Amino acid sequence: MSLKSALSLAVAIFALTVLARLPAGLVASLLAPTLLCESPSGTIWGGSCGVLRSGALTLSDVHWTTHPAGLLRARLILDLVSQDPRAVGQTRLTAHIDGELDIEGLEARLPLENGLSLFPPGWSGSLELAIERAAVRHGRLSALQGRARLLQLRCVQPPADLGSVELDVPAPALDAADGTRPIVGALRDIAGPLSLQGQAQLSGDGAYEISGTVAPRDGASTDLQQALQLLGPPDAQGRYAFTLAGTL
Repeated sequence: MSLKSALSLAVAIFALTVLARLPAGLVASLLAPTLLCESPSGTIWGGSCGVLRSGALTLSDVHWTTHPAGLLRARLILDLVSQDPRAVGQTRLTAHIDGELDIEGLEARLPLENGLSLFPPGWSGSLELAIERAAVRHGRLSALQGRARLLQLRCVQPPADLGSVELDVPAPALDAADGTRPIVGALRDIAGPLSLQGQAQLSGDGAYEISGTVAPRDGASTDLQQALQLLGPPDAQGRYAFTLAGTL
């Protein structure tokens, strides 16, 4: 081996050794501003966050594995696994240098209470996510394809068991990746005392609207039937129209 080849090999080995030992804190610094990794440990290639925060949502004991090829394209590609006993899940996260995020294969289930969802106090149940793809641009959700289920949903005041509901967002919503088109999904009941049909829409500016019709099934409690009357008079089929709107 020539002296030049030997030196090149030595430099390559040294560079690989340095890369292999890069601290986990470097991953934390490369994440988008909307994600905060607290108490990082391990290395850039495999490590964990003691706590991962996104706004008011927190997960503990989150582990990652880095895909080296992503760094060559100025992207941080991580396979994330949550071992938080409250919310076990996994996903692939791609963080771009401009702060944009891409999410693939998100599978998770978490309770609505204990600060793990955006639901206000007074609701209980669980949220089940099966998201094929999603994108976050300028700190807002701009594209989504997949399914979300609210299971065994219950309202405390007035007390009512509402059953389970599914939101399905089809593939065409991915056309909204630039944030100029709204994300639209279909709502339906899965099981429970209510028959529900409707849609949910989220615009690029964070404005949302949920609308549809709902009707009590046979066996629905008196309290639930009385609560539905607050929506106004039913139509000829006994269905009540509803609309919820606001900004995230």
